[in-house]
Amino acid sequence: MPNKIHITMFGQFSISYRDKRLCENEYRGSKMISLLEYLISQRGREITQNELIDLLWSDSKNPANALKTLVHRTRAILDEMIPCGGRLIAGSHSSYAFTETDDCVIDSSLFKEYISKAEDESLSRTRRISMYKKAIALYNSGYLAGAVGETWVQPINVYFHALYNSAVDKCAQLLYPMGKFSEIITLCERATMLDQSDEKMHANLIRAFVAMGDYERAAKQYDYIRAYLMEQYGAAPGAHLTELYELTVKPRNDVQNNLDAVIGDLTGDDSKEQKGVFYCQYEIFKYIFRLYKRESQRIESKLSICLVSAVDSSKNELKDIKLLEKAMDKISFSISNSLRMRDVYTRYSRSQYLLLLLDADKSSFDGIEERIMTRFRRSKTMDSVNVKFDFKKI
Repeated sequence: MPNKIHITMFGQFSISYRDKRLCENEYRGSKMISLLEYLISQRGREITQNELIDLLWSDSKNPANALKTLVHRTRAILDEMIPCGGRLIAGSHSSYAFTETDDCVIDSSLFKEYISKAEDESLSRTRRISMYKKAIALYNSGYLAGAVGETWVQPINVYFHALYNSAVDKCAQLLYPMGKFSEIITLCERATMLDQSDEKMHANLIRAFVAMGDYERAAKQYDYIRAYLMEQYGAAPGAHLTELYELTVKPRNDVQNNLDAVIGDLTGDDSKEQKGVFYCQYEIFKYIFRLYKRESQRIESKLSICLVSAVDSSKNELKDIKLLEKAMDKISFSISNSLRMRDVYTRYSRSQYLLLLLDADKSSFDGIEERIMTRFRRSKTMDSVNVKFDFKKI
């Protein structure tokens, strides 16, 4: 399409026509670029003079005249690039608008068009995959990456990023039954580079690795997202991703007729068995809690929960991330050496552990708290860290 006007909104903003190009890098920080970005983003409606003034100026003595001069200069530059290019900016004085002519190709519009076609279930699987791939290929570093800090850009960027993630996920779902696992990995690895926290992308990667028989990479992928979510958000992966990991990364597909072999697999290597209190991931902790709760109701035994939090002197969460991680490691060590083998604990958030205690009343809990704190206070580097205990009988 040599005679088309190509406008790029994903990544670096640019307008191209034949061999001429107006791009963000050449006019970095220019109000002309900001004007064009805003008018094109808001195409389809007229933008008032006051709205543009509020966007572009905060200290001009005569902003209305400055805006008029800026529009005139922008039209002139567009005319130099494109025959009658100035016509792309319509209106004067009271309002302005971007005119999207038939010869304009805007990547964000094309992106939405491809996705709309890909979601037409009457099309063949191959055709839908092709449309999704075309849309995905257009997306680059988000919407107006150079202006992503602007307040007005942020919601648009979030909108298009959500569309992109959804397109990648849906494309992966279509590719999976076809055995296109390498393509799924390529698509989803790129998506995780743009957004590391999207659990659907990691789930797609884990499924693809498992389907290829690469359980080691599947396990590493889960370990990575689990550590990332805990570090960034103080939260464990969602139930869906954890269940996927538990059911697929270590599958048992072969029929086993030897019960001793099954028991041996469940028991594992006794020499490597965890001593003392049992630590597990939060999703497993929930299952154990529910099991213990049902059992305690049946035999009328005592069941208690304790939330252990690392806090500062004001009882607030520690802001120093490195100190917090050291404190959490020390608290974990103290808990694991202070409870009984039948007790269970898990990391509940970035700054908290959750304890499940059997047959522990308030008096026995006081002894547990004292043992944990005695071990914790042996480290002089933890003098600025306080530990808060919240105990409740179930």
